[in-house]
Amino acid sequence: MTRFGYACISQLTGLTTNHNCQLKAATPDKLRGLIARNLEDLAAILRHNQEHGWRCFRVGSSVIPFGSHPVNTLRWWEEFAEPLAALGRFVLAHGMRLSMHPGQYTVLNSPNEAVRVSSLAELVYATRFLDALGLDGQHKVVLHIGGVYGDKPAAAKRFIAAAKTLPDRVRRRLVIEHDERGYNLAEVVEIAHQTRLPVVFDHLHDRLYPSLLPARALLPEVFATWKAADGPPKVHFSSQAVGGRFGAHADMADPVEFRAVLDLCRQFGDFDLMLEAKAKDAALRAVLAASDVSSYLNLSHQAG
Repeated sequence: MTRFGYACISQLTGLTTNHNCQLKAATPDKLRGLIARNLEDLAAILRHNQEHGWRCFRVGSSVIPFGSHPVNTLRWWEEFAEPLAALGRFVLAHGMRLSMHPGQYTVLNSPNEAVRVSSLAELVYATRFLDALGLDGQHKVVLHIGGVYGDKPAAAKRFIAAAKTLPDRVRRRLVIEHDERGYNLAEVVEIAHQTRLPVVFDHLHDRLYPSLLPARALLPEVFATWKAADGPPKVHFSSQAVGGRFGAHADMADPVEFRAVLDLCRQFGDFDLMLEAKAKDAALRAVLAASDVSSYLNLSHQAG
């Protein structure tokens, strides 16, 4: 069975998991109010998603504003233990899968130690949030490899070294993703072999920065990086924005391209698909309506 989802904001309801404030305004009381609102909106989004049969969702990194920053001194996982646990119960009751995807400043392979330290703090925060929901290791934190810094082999080695020293509770959630400029799918698969981390397949990134081997040849190896405790492999889909910057996501998704990716991935087992489109759930609703996905809701293969 394939679960479909989108990221962070529901355009159809106007709800978001990313209510935030400026750093100078981040007092404990301000942060408490924002956290409460984000958790309320997350609960409403999950109810909305359940009504539509969408069972994957990426929680915004600001669901706990400044969650990895020293300015946030709250023990939020204790103060908000009850609503967090309730969210987790809802997710489990409806067979949903949550993820988080720290932003562009989370770079484990940076040559700058301060950046590496702050990146680790962000991963620990994202892990703590999913842990606070009472969810197992199938609920993931997605991370790109990072920069090339003029020496890709050395940069890749830094990532591998950093990944191997991460706390176990972070490693059990971490999955790695290729990108459109620095590290293609084949390169990330090689990094996965050395780190024992699962790999997310991103169709747009592969189209813009392809490996020497086509995705069809690499996907068996990609899917095999996912073990039983990781859950089904995750796939990202988006269409290139026409006239937008290289790698920019379109508002909507091309249904022909979407169906082709589903058919390709289906050959290798069960998987979950995250739609990365600017129109969020409106785009997901449209592309699912334009594609016959009924057979994907009854897949019986097991991921390799």
